[in-house]
Amino acid sequence: IKTAKGLRDRRMRLSLEVAKRFFGLQDILGFDKASKTVEWLLNQSEDEIKQLARDKNYNNNCSGISGGTVKSASSTSECEGVSGLDDVALSGMNQEQREGDQQRPVLVTKRRARNTRKSALLLDPLIARESRE
Repeated sequence: IKTAKGLRDRRMRLSLEVAKRFFGLQDILGFDKASKTVEWLLNQSEDEIKQLARDKNYNNNCSGISGGTVKSASSTSECEGVSGLDDVALSGMNQEQREGDQQRPVLVTKRRARNTRKSALLLDPLIARESRE
């Protein structure tokens, strides 16, 4: 998965406290897959996520324009104009998620290659230990 910080693996590790809360929510919702629970959480917080993205973009662009503070009406309007781009980007994310179903065979192929490397590492206990550290 491509992110702002580069490629990321799909797997996540949760702290014990967060895992208890997460799986408790999953039981309440009646979902059998973690991805459905995460999707539900994202859908419930969609408006807040959009607002965070707008706020972050506004703050980043305003600090670049006037050194951290808005000093004039023109710099304010520039920041407001740029912050509107997030709406387009976020609506595009939904489109990419829909199109993601078409890309699944590619992801499965990559996962198989990764599993092959992992099983090769597990054959030698010393290499397996080093890869965990």
